Amino acid sequence: MVKKLRKTNRVKHNTELLIDGENIRAKKAGAIVQAASSQGILHEAKVYGRQKDNSTRNWSDAARKHKISDIRLFGEPGKNKIDNKIMKDARQVVDKCKNVDIVCIATSDKDYVPIIKELRSLGKRVVIIGEKHASVLLRESCSRFILI
Repeated sequence: MVKKLRKTNRVKHNTELLIDGENIRAKKAGAIVQAASSQGILHEAKVYGRQKDNSTRNWSDAARKHKISDIRLFGEPGKNKIDNKIMKDARQVVDKCKNVDIVCIATSDKDYVPIIKELRSLGKRVVIIGEKHASVLLRESCSRFILI
């Protein structure tokens, strides 16, 4: 007896977008989402900033407009507080969501190089969406660099 395979209309949401709101301006939100969407189908898009930070406040409106989850960290500002949260979330999504094989990080900050290397060692494709002042080290560590 031959078993028929059922066709499903499930779409593989394989791309995670994580935006460093302290490092990239909100006016680039549309270009960032478009760049990430060109890599695959978005599983989730998140922007990170501090609760009482005027420089990331503009991201709240941009997040609503582009259907991006707005993650706000509370408490005192700390060195690499946002970066550490993004790195932690990148690792968690890769562990929990087996469909995600592309991680896009919108930043120009070279502090992400260790997580980029870790994700790539796990077989994930890491795309950095950044600006022209991004360091050579950051550009060379990722699978692809998209200039916005």
